[in-house]
Amino acid sequence: MPRLLSRRAFLFTGAALGGTALVAAVGGTGLLASVDLNGPDGFVDGERAVFNAFVTIHNDGRVTVQSPRTEMGQGIHTGLAMLVAEELDIPFDERITVEHAVENLPVYSNYTGPLQMRPEDPPNPVQWVAQRVIGLIGLNNTSGSNSTMGLWVPMRLAGASARHMLIAAAADRLGVPAEELSTADGTVRHEASGRIVPYGELASAAALLTPPDNPELKPASAWRVIGRRQQRVDIPAKVRGEPVFGMDVVLSDMLHASLRQAPVPGAHVVRVVNEADIRAREGIRDVAIINEESVGVVADSWWQAESAARSLEIEWTTTQADGVDSAQLSDALQSGLDAEDPHQHLAEGDVEGALTDGGERIVEAEYSVPFVTHACMESMNATVLIREDGSAEGWVPSQSPTTISWGVERGAGWAGISVSSVAPHITMNGGAFGRRSDMDVICQAAFLAARHRGRPVKLLWPREQDISRGMFRSHASGRMRAFLGTDGLPVAYDALVAAQSLMQSFSSRNMPIGNGASPHGDRFSAEGLDKAYYSFPNRRVRSVHVPSHMPLMFWRSNGYSFGTFFAESFVDECAFAAGTDPLEYRRALLRESPRHLAMLDRVAALSGWGEAMEPGRGRGIAIEEAYQSVVAQVAEVTVADDGEITVDRIFCAVDAGTVVNPDAVAAQMEGSIIYGLSATLMNTITIEGGAVVQSNFHDFPMLRIANAPEIVVEIMPSDLPPGGAGEPGVIPVAPAVANAIYAATGRRLRSLPLAVTETTSAGRTRTMLRQEPAQAV
Repeated sequence: MPRLLSRRAFLFTGAALGGTALVAAVGGTGLLASVDLNGPDGFVDGERAVFNAFVTIHNDGRVTVQSPRTEMGQGIHTGLAMLVAEELDIPFDERITVEHAVENLPVYSNYTGPLQMRPEDPPNPVQWVAQRVIGLIGLNNTSGSNSTMGLWVPMRLAGASARHMLIAAAADRLGVPAEELSTADGTVRHEASGRIVPYGELASAAALLTPPDNPELKPASAWRVIGRRQQRVDIPAKVRGEPVFGMDVVLSDMLHASLRQAPVPGAHVVRVVNEADIRAREGIRDVAIINEESVGVVADSWWQAESAARSLEIEWTTTQADGVDSAQLSDALQSGLDAEDPHQHLAEGDVEGALTDGGERIVEAEYSVPFVTHACMESMNATVLIREDGSAEGWVPSQSPTTISWGVERGAGWAGISVSSVAPHITMNGGAFGRRSDMDVICQAAFLAARHRGRPVKLLWPREQDISRGMFRSHASGRMRAFLGTDGLPVAYDALVAAQSLMQSFSSRNMPIGNGASPHGDRFSAEGLDKAYYSFPNRRVRSVHVPSHMPLMFWRSNGYSFGTFFAESFVDECAFAAGTDPLEYRRALLRESPRHLAMLDRVAALSGWGEAMEPGRGRGIAIEEAYQSVVAQVAEVTVADDGEITVDRIFCAVDAGTVVNPDAVAAQMEGSIIYGLSATLMNTITIEGGAVVQSNFHDFPMLRIANAPEIVVEIMPSDLPPGGAGEPGVIPVAPAVANAIYAATGRRLRSLPLAVTETTSAGRTRTMLRQEPAQAV
């Protein structure tokens, strides 16, 4: 769909180019912030009328909603369309369809995550400038559980604006004041005369009107769509097998590619020893060294390419990481914890003084987690076409059309080809979890396509490359200390984490600024550690960057996935050191945080906390606030005499603010718990000789249906704006299960994964509690 910036939007973004923070401060925030709600001017194209960046109404009354966020199974296309439907005053039915908006418009940019703010929040001068810069870059991506959070107001305003324009067009057509008109069921109504005009008959005239400056939004009491369970718009087609995922892309005259990357990240290709033999195989069109880092094989079919890739004999350079193994990486983390000058993220009160005088009332423990990878069900892939005239297209299961464009340009550049334009196409994503915001596979496909201009090239990684040369969640170790007062509660709380910087690794591969992010003080390393909602009189959070040769990427819940494991396990240890029930201990700590206390009490009631359990069974509890949502969980486990562990039930209470589609939030909690259990019980990436040992689902298993616990989710009512839902449910799983194991066995496990899998002689797969503390990395 062709789209152009409105003149108003152009003026404001132009001001951002030459403006300063002072201009922002003087100009105020309300008017300037409105630029983010502008998109293209309305226009009519045949039988459809485009009202703004999000709403198109067809002459037959159908409504198309433009969603700038990727559908990755989380139901975001449904949720965002519901916002438009509510304000447009139409039923949420088959009249609504959703298209993925991939244009490079400021209105589609996502600054909610990078700036940690909602669009409706008044920005300070620095944030205002940052918003304009992000808008100019066109950073349209789906990440950080912020899709609903970031579009809650803009998409409702888009629907409300279109509704007001329809009323204005109806007033002109019927010759009555707009104040006498109302809307319902996709029509404008004049109650006094009984006349009713369908939206489809008004759309062409309405779209060309000037949109209102401040369209009025419905009060919550008038909502008919928001907050009610709605069928997802993507499910019927998925049941019929119709949607196109990246692996499904088939284009005319398409070539196929596979590749091999260095076993040790950082190694380069010296030469392909048997290149001539590979080239001589049937169907092989090309053997190419990609940016010195991998070798791609292009063929008429993917199996021809993959078969040849398996036979490649590649000589790699040696690296300093060649002799590195997991034990050495663990030692490096341990040394990091002893660093003399950690970065200080938070310091309240006199932590060091309290700990120095604490004596026997000091509780101290160390925890660790290994690298883990995303293991998306759909392996990494990208299809790219580069034409002789320099134009290009990319079909990718990506979290960002911006990433597709940047990746195609960079990959073509590796081949010495300058791309004049890129048309990105977002396909359905077969799992993402942060992995598909990286441009690595796009660059590789573009490089190969640049060598075969005029023909699309589809690159598909085999599963073994996806696991062993994927991207990883950082390994990390934490040292937690507390000085308990006479009431057993912490007077001082001290959290120190040693981890590799996520932002440095990500930005060095993906951002225009290159390696500009400082590895020290990376906020993702310290997530989950501050426990700001607990009443700690003295509090400190610090981190140490411990580099490795492993590439990191955003992983579902990022630093929270280990920081909260450290902190909530430690709070449990403090509770037992004080001789207090873990629930009552947390209740005392939450005395000044009613929102969190309500979640804790609700999940305790759901789980029957306090009821007696049989020997070998236990309950554990954990809570976290993340992505502006609060989630509390109770895990129930059974540990048999021989060590087999079963997670029987997980109870989950969530306050995600105003919930748009309750079904989607419940599904996100359930999926998050399953994903979190896989990482808690069985996932680890180990390193030998600098390379990843694991290669497929047989040695990097995911929780199966037979091992899934019963999950009970309760969504708490709230009138706060929506919070995130895609990641918060992952976070409490690990500490809740670890705390439950302690309750059942008296064994405190401080490293993930908590268990190992084994196959019995009868072929049954069992999950067995680790007999020794898990080793990090």
